[in-house]
Amino acid sequence: MHEFRVAPGDFNQLPRDPSMLFALAIGILGDISASVADTIEVAVATGMSTPAGWVEAHNPRDALRFASVFFDAYLNAKLDAELTVEFSLLCAASYYIAGNVGSAAVIARHMPAPDVDLSGGLGILLYRIIRNDFTPVEEPHTHHWATGRVLETLGSFFRLEVDAGAVADAIRYIRQYFHRAGSPRELLYGDLIGALCALKVQNGSRTILPNASGLSIDLWRPALAKAHFPIELWPAQQRIAQAGILQGRSAVIQMPTSAGKTRATELIIRSAFLSGRAHLAIIVAPYRSLCHDIRSDLVTAFAGENVRLDEASDSFQLDLVLDSLFAQASVLIVTPEKLLYMLRRAPELAARIGLLIYDEGHQFDGITRGPTYELLLTSLRMALPAGAQTVLISAVIGNAPDISAWLIGDPEAVIGGEGLLPTTKSVAFASWQDQRGRLEYVRPEDPSEREFFVPRIIADIEIPRRGRERIQRRFPEKTGGDVGLFLGLHVVSNGSVAIFCGRKDSVTKICSRAVDLMDRGMELEWPLAQSDAAEIEKLRTLSEYQLGAAAPATRAAGLGIFAHHADTPHGIRLAIEHAMKEDLAKFVVCTSTLAQGVNFPLKYLVVTSTRQGGEQILVRDFHNLMGRAGRAGMHTEGSVIFSTPSIYDQREQFNGKWTWDKATELLDANNSEPSRSSILALFDPYEQRQPPIVQEISSVWLDLSFADATRIDAIVAEALAAQPNISEREFRRFIEGRARAVQNIAAFLVANMTFADGEDLSARTTELATHTLAYFLADDATRLRLIEVFRSIGDAITANTNGDQRALIRRSPLPPAAVAELQTWLAGNLDALRAAAIEGRLFAEISPVILRFVSSRAIRTISVPEIIPRALQEWVAGRTYASIFKTLGEAGVRVSGGHVTVEDAVALCESGFGFDAAMIAASIADLTEGLDEALHTAAALLQRQIKYGLTDRAAIAFYEAGFADRYVATVLGVVWGNVTDRGGVRGACRQEEVMRAVLANIPSYFMTVAAELGGWA
Repeated sequence: MHEFRVAPGDFNQLPRDPSMLFALAIGILGDISASVADTIEVAVATGMSTPAGWVEAHNPRDALRFASVFFDAYLNAKLDAELTVEFSLLCAASYYIAGNVGSAAVIARHMPAPDVDLSGGLGILLYRIIRNDFTPVEEPHTHHWATGRVLETLGSFFRLEVDAGAVADAIRYIRQYFHRAGSPRELLYGDLIGALCALKVQNGSRTILPNASGLSIDLWRPALAKAHFPIELWPAQQRIAQAGILQGRSAVIQMPTSAGKTRATELIIRSAFLSGRAHLAIIVAPYRSLCHDIRSDLVTAFAGENVRLDEASDSFQLDLVLDSLFAQASVLIVTPEKLLYMLRRAPELAARIGLLIYDEGHQFDGITRGPTYELLLTSLRMALPAGAQTVLISAVIGNAPDISAWLIGDPEAVIGGEGLLPTTKSVAFASWQDQRGRLEYVRPEDPSEREFFVPRIIADIEIPRRGRERIQRRFPEKTGGDVGLFLGLHVVSNGSVAIFCGRKDSVTKICSRAVDLMDRGMELEWPLAQSDAAEIEKLRTLSEYQLGAAAPATRAAGLGIFAHHADTPHGIRLAIEHAMKEDLAKFVVCTSTLAQGVNFPLKYLVVTSTRQGGEQILVRDFHNLMGRAGRAGMHTEGSVIFSTPSIYDQREQFNGKWTWDKATELLDANNSEPSRSSILALFDPYEQRQPPIVQEISSVWLDLSFADATRIDAIVAEALAAQPNISEREFRRFIEGRARAVQNIAAFLVANMTFADGEDLSARTTELATHTLAYFLADDATRLRLIEVFRSIGDAITANTNGDQRALIRRSPLPPAAVAELQTWLAGNLDALRAAAIEGRLFAEISPVILRFVSSRAIRTISVPEIIPRALQEWVAGRTYASIFKTLGEAGVRVSGGHVTVEDAVALCESGFGFDAAMIAASIADLTEGLDEALHTAAALLQRQIKYGLTDRAAIAFYEAGFADRYVATVLGVVWGNVTDRGGVRGACRQEEVMRAVLANIPSYFMTVAAELGGWA
């Protein structure tokens, strides 16, 4: 009730006094602590401290979850302020002994230190052990002899100065003393201290890592001595270590979000390097933001060590010096598309990979990116050295044994997260059937079972009218967005909030709603009051520069509310993510970008919709979202609140039951969808809802290897002739997706075949088909169809290309037909292009050709195609999104039938120009290689200019080095105008004082980038 600031008069009456459970909780805690403490000798000898007779299925330690939750709930209920400190201490101890180390750390971090006189100093001793603080207690206290010995021994143990036997001796001595001569409280504390010490020895990195890795403790000593290295391993990390992963075993790791997989990744890399099994580790992450996040964590972890950390830019150029990667222990963090490009330009890279980690590795679905991802993994399965280790990590995969059997060859090589509960999740549904609404909390395992409710917290209030307005409106209305905003504002004082929306325009709508309420003078508690005001202003200023002062995202940012979705400019997204991660910002309104692996420490996830775009959100994606609420080590509990009242209130009505069932199905991870091969989607029929149509796809329609616009038009015409009611627009998108998949396969075949006279084309294409996940998952009939498709693609390549053309296709990210046409165009215009490069007008010469080949939806939905060349020119010139938005608006542009928005301008620039157009420019640059060095150099630079929307070389260098915001990179490029590469950027960043001054009014994320590159982090 206190959490939601319920009026005291509205408190639910408790059926009985909770304090009656105090003795039970203390008894459970004491008994289990004594049992664990008794095993200190076993822990010393074996590293295990599970008492005899305890079995996994009936482990008495599970009862401590009751005790820890009881203590936590009692504290939050504020039923007895006098017991707060000791209750917090007992709560933290309960969490720790129960195996919930993160929650123990949260309680200990937020509680005040116990008085030194609590149990004669045993309270402060217990507190310091939980916090891994082994410094001596200076203040006089009764049992200084005990606290001093235990802290000194534990500190020496973790500094590798004494062995575990010394810890056992110290604990045995003090427990015997307090069992013989102590008070009941002292006896309890003695057992608690003994239990924690036994578990510290068992969980200690110095205990686990040598045994789990098969490496001597001396090899681990430098890492163990680092300030940031974990003293102890969390349960998930222990499970990974025990499974043999640190000895080179390949596996699929499926564990809940926030279980500690990031730290486990560091341990896997360290063990591979220390053992000599690997000198090059590659981490493949599906999103650029996640690559940034991973690199930032690893930079901290490996600071001061002879380990090279590279995050490849997503530019389609081989912009890393491979010899530098091979010269020392190196970690490369890269997206699937960039790694596939690198492998096709430099196939020798695969043979040097000793460790390959796929983070968020369930990305096989989706016709847009899925084929690229699957074919990358297929290529690497065939090319990796025999001893290379492969680890795929994901929070939820519905068919993990299948993925493991295909990728690793062992369906049993799955390390699951069963029983790992990093934090508890409470689930509530908004209900509003009376004058004031409430929250109905349900049991997550069985949502039909109601647990409790929070009464009378949703109340609508009058919105001040403007001008001639006559209708009296109120806030909130009974919609998911309005109630979600209301609840988010209501609870943000307790911790960070994310409001999840199923669509990008819903994010903008909520931001606009907040701004409108503020403009009307409504007295609401804006998140700005709970945030770092200076950081909020920096974020708002950056948004104003990029998007304009009037943009809803900019106006909302001034309130401490941040929009986060695919069309939020990349640099702003990174800055928001950092601010949320560092607790500088507290409130974000987002789409599924929240589930893309970025480490957001949320207390509350408010769900306004169970749909993502036009489809029901996948269960596995929803659990990724849920995992952001209540991050282990940051919160003891996360709250997931469904804010649409009709979901709960109409659950028993005929029309509402389906919605309720779909919402509650999301809560059960067992409903997670299997990871399906997107290549198999080639054989799926086209399905249309209105009017309902199911159209099978003939094998002739899959003859798309060299498909151009004319071929696509012909297939669409044939479909319309067969089914006149087919939506031409939707079916065209469907076929274009299949064309991309087929063309990905064509590039895969070209990369893995010689097409020489001695090669058996049919046998080789069949062999390559059998290596795919699609073949592994398919039934016998579909396998035959798949082989037929691969063979037909191989035949098309043979018929339409020669050896030189195949070499170009192998290196290009474009479809084969586009590569061939570009080659013809280049040959006919080579002299003109050479002259244009010399005269500095290559953009004018090449951009019309680039725009002829673009297929991005962000470009094609622009209603006035004539404005696109001007927009591209403004983008390359470094004009802001706000300026380009103004250009589009003045031209009367509409997008998908609606008025153009600044978010449409961002999509046009970052997705249309920065990805699609840049990819075409990269292919042109590749085609010029070896023809004319000056032309190639100019074309390569132009590709980067189109990629980032920057002209200046220095700005581009800063952007590629990690300052991934156009404004920030431009500012730095002005100050350090002579910088041309990453080395120059590092040199600039070493000028700490100057760099701090330049970045003083820019979001703090970019200061951390400078600190990492400059070595002053």
